[in-house]
Amino acid sequence: MKLWTAVLCAAMALSACGSDDNVGGATGYTQLGDVSLDGALGDGATGDDTATASDALSDTSSDSSSGTDGTASGTDALADSGPAKYPDCISLIGCVAQSCPATNWSTGCDAACLPGASPAVASAYASVSSCIENTCRDGLCKGSSDPKCIGECIGKKCMNKIAVCGADGKTGQAQCGSYFTCTAACGSDKDPLGCVSGCYAALSTSAQSQYAALDACVSAAGGADAFASCPEQALTCLAAGASGSKTCLEALSCSGACDTGTDAQKAACMTACWSQTSAKGQTAFAAALKCNASSKTGCVDAMLTCTEPNGIGTCTASLTCMQGCQQSDPQAKSTCFYGCLHSASPAEAKKNLELQVCMGSCNCKGDQKCTDTCLTTTCKAQLTACQAP
Repeated sequence: MKLWTAVLCAAMALSACGSDDNVGGATGYTQLGDVSLDGALGDGATGDDTATASDALSDTSSDSSSGTDGTASGTDALADSGPAKYPDCISLIGCVAQSCPATNWSTGCDAACLPGASPAVASAYASVSSCIENTCRDGLCKGSSDPKCIGECIGKKCMNKIAVCGADGKTGQAQCGSYFTCTAACGSDKDPLGCVSGCYAALSTSAQSQYAALDACVSAAGGADAFASCPEQALTCLAAGASGSKTCLEALSCSGACDTGTDAQKAACMTACWSQTSAKGQTAFAAALKCNASSKTGCVDAMLTCTEPNGIGTCTASLTCMQGCQQSDPQAKSTCFYGCLHSASPAEAKKNLELQVCMGSCNCKGDQKCTDTCLTTTCKAQLTACQAP
């Protein structure tokens, strides 16, 4: 019986998943000036190869949660006095799938299954149950009349919890970034839930910690694109915690080459820039990426910290310098652009950035008429400050 019609995303809540714009996907963000990156952690399982949680759960539950007559037998678990009826998380979820239809998940509907689980499994499953009840039933789907809402929410918001639970505490040697390529193949696996859980179980202890930090950050951000909301956690995971000796300014320059190719190629490019950067530079780089990707609050300070202006150039001189950055090579163009900021004095660079942040609010996207209007209206004060001696 197919009860949970949830889409299983290849990269879980971190990449493209259905049509929910708040759940991953390639969220484009533009860095200051002409340097941009449309980034995502990977390509989700889509189309005919997309697996459903209902397929996995119905397959799992057919053996682990039915009695001799093939019906759901949560009460059997109460009568068993031997070894746990559900010794692992996947078999427990199979029972729950029979007892809790995703179209009408009610409080305590999984209670009959829990006595059949070992204490460790029941404890691990608690995060799954909490996600379904709090995030889906009482959260995103509260008041919804869509019978598919909870099932789809489980696939988009709770699959990471299911993967962790299904791993049953196992660890391996794989690096954090391998989780995304591993789960990309789970969409066509005959046991997608077991496949995803296996991908997580293959990660080393440190990799699981890195992934947990990323998952927690993305969850707190409401499931937004990982690069946009959690660049430090995302790149730490993809780079397996590696760091180098380059500065934040050098990382920004490096990222100028990361705006072409597939999402996977862009992510690999950003990961390479990140892994060559010092720990201090990584923190500053992440702050710069985050302010460029979402809210402009704190963007000026973040960019000043990253570019470390220490010259004597004025605001107008730095703007003129930026306009001259027309190199055909994207990384050379990026190096030139941020170098103009670096060559200005701290106070003048701040004026430059305040003007650019203001201009960004006009969202002109290269339209000269829009730009001229923005400079003479919305950002008139910032332009005047930049032109002042």
